[in-house]
Amino acid sequence: MKLPLSIDITVRSGKAYLPTLYFNERHHLNFAREPVLVVDLTSEAAFEALVEAVRKKMEEGNPLMEVPEDPGEFRRWLKKIKSTSPEAKAAGFKSWRPFAKKARAYHIGFLEDKIIVTMSGPPKGGWLVYDPKKTREFPPDTPLEEVVRVIWEDICSTPELWEEDAP
Repeated sequence: MKLPLSIDITVRSGKAYLPTLYFNERHHLNFAREPVLVVDLTSEAAFEALVEAVRKKMEEGNPLMEVPEDPGEFRRWLKKIKSTSPEAKAAGFKSWRPFAKKARAYHIGFLEDKIIVTMSGPPKGGWLVYDPKKTREFPPDTPLEEVVRVIWEDICSTPELWEEDAP
């Protein structure tokens, strides 16, 4: 596994969406794109399925992505790419805002010296904002199941993440 490595998980209506996070070295930015792994969190083996999905994204890594060099072109490109959400699309939504209304975001950052898990609170103005009070840090050799369990416990304690809501 090449470090650093980032994995995003967005949860809504009993499903977890894990997009492929592409990385641009020049700007040090990650971009969520397809393919998106979808995990049914209502099955009996949901926790294990979530761990396996994270493991699969770890193996996939963060593929490199080129972006326009020209600052004006880059801004236009960034605006276009941010107007689409692979997670919302995978859930059958046309745009991010209605998808995000009953969603939570989770991020796992694998660094050389630690693993960081960040978790969002309720959406604010259509955005899922990470809550610093919910951030957890682990030693780099922590078993993956222990890292994902923190996310799983937050998912299980958030009733609106289990509500069915059609696009």
